[in-house]
Amino acid sequence: MRYLLMILITSGLLFNPSQGVRAQAMPALHTIQIYVRTDVFVSMMIDGKLALNSVLKAGVGQQWQGRQFELKVDNAAAVEVTLDGQLSGALGAPNAVATLRWPPVARGKVVVQPTYYVVQPGDTLFTIAQRFNTDLEVLLQTNQLGNPDLIQAGALLAIPGSDGSLPTRESVTAAGAVIQSVIALPNRGTILERMTGAAQTTAPASPFHQTTWVTYYGRPDVPIMGILGEHDLDKLTTLLKQQAGLYDQANGDDLGVMPAFHLVYGMATKAPGEDNSYLTFLSDEVVQAYIDRAAQEKFAVILDIQIGALTPADAIKPGLPWLKYKHVHLAIDPEFAMSHRGQALPGDPIGFITAQQVNEVQATMQAYLQAQKLTAPRILLLHQFLEEMIVEKEKLDGSYANVELTIVADGWGGPWGKISKYNDFMDANSTEFSAFKLFYRWDEPILTEREALGVDAYGGSAYMEVTPNLIIYQ
Repeated sequence: MRYLLMILITSGLLFNPSQGVRAQAMPALHTIQIYVRTDVFVSMMIDGKLALNSVLKAGVGQQWQGRQFELKVDNAAAVEVTLDGQLSGALGAPNAVATLRWPPVARGKVVVQPTYYVVQPGDTLFTIAQRFNTDLEVLLQTNQLGNPDLIQAGALLAIPGSDGSLPTRESVTAAGAVIQSVIALPNRGTILERMTGAAQTTAPASPFHQTTWVTYYGRPDVPIMGILGEHDLDKLTTLLKQQAGLYDQANGDDLGVMPAFHLVYGMATKAPGEDNSYLTFLSDEVVQAYIDRAAQEKFAVILDIQIGALTPADAIKPGLPWLKYKHVHLAIDPEFAMSHRGQALPGDPIGFITAQQVNEVQATMQAYLQAQKLTAPRILLLHQFLEEMIVEKEKLDGSYANVELTIVADGWGGPWGKISKYNDFMDANSTEFSAFKLFYRWDEPILTEREALGVDAYGGSAYMEVTPNLIIYQ
């Protein structure tokens, strides 16, 4: 898919070089205009509210005014950006998902030392900014670039440190000579050392104890929803074993692998149904077949519920009786929660869940497990592909002894955007357990097993910073 997305931002902020920025009671308004030449998926947040989350048809333009925005697109190389009248260039690699925020926000807690970088073939200013955990406009200003599209392989860029300090240029060779860039890669630690604190200290009873999970996601007999729906149980089992085997090679001798069938158990629908839940659940016979085969193969099963018009705690209840099988776990997907006032259909607009609601789901699960004397901890997966899908995320409670709360960085696209999103969502100190979703048919290209675990860097520089405990394939 080839298209061009233009963004024009007109700032009301007044600036005089001799006087500095004039103080204002409120941040300046910006006018944001977008135009697409072919069909493109665009998500736009204006002042914390979702303004657009859909495919724009070729030739359609949109305009908003606001003080803050967050734009996400699904083909970064085809996107050009103009900020306050200055062209900022392409956002990244072909088919990569890219995010642009204004005003820029801090991206993670990685400390960057000031250095110089030699532009490599295929680099864009956006990918270089991502690589060094800095912002596009910082590189523009530091290097006095008038047109970032004209950066050439071999050019020398100054990369400021996290504290704003500039590198010292102790030696520069004559024009045309090769300049060696001094880039000190941090000691990232082993695959175990890069896990979250909770994952590093799991008890033997935890499903994540010394184990990487690999799941095949989908709805039985519905191929469009994922690989699980593309094959019968025999073929699916063979493929999942092969995929799990590749992770067993990638994650080292200290970790085992748990394959799992990941069923969309409660699927959101356009029809409300007799109970007005906008959910349809798989039959007991179908679920039992996957549970029995998983037990035979020593696999696990995850039952995923898309919430619909129910409260999250009520949506999870049909899945609770299946927890009598110790290899069965649960998941909830806020994307299809009808959480907006007046919302007519699941997923339009994208739903959200609050931390309090997630904690209520955990309490419901724990109470059921304790009442049934089921002592083995169970995983609760929580999907997220937009920041606003989990409200007050910092209030998620990880103290439920029987529930292993696991955040899934969901969403399809190119590696740069997916890795950036995962790193934004996961924090080794505050996230309990983490998961990452890959799409066989939609990620271009799909990450290798070693890249998905953060062992290798995609493109030589983009690392998954926190080791995922669970990998989902759709």
